[in-house]
Amino acid sequence: MNKFAAIWRILKGGSCDAPWQATHRHRKGGLYRVIGPAILEADRSAVVIYDDAEGTVWVRSTTEFNDGRFTPL
Repeated sequence: MNKFAAIWRILKGGSCDAPWQATHRHRKGGLYRVIGPAILEADRSAVVIYDDAEGTVWVRSTTEFNDGRFTPL
């Protein structure tokens, strides 16, 4: 396993075998799982990294993520 794959595995919850489970619902209905907080390199702002059941990874500012468009499940 290369270094990137090992880091990604840790970020995704420590196991590639664990079933995907949503943690939040978007106001438009989509289900997402928060991977964790991070810092955007360009301006050092706080962001949330999250993914969907298809494996697409998203990054959104923490302010936007917590402004009511996502509801914890």
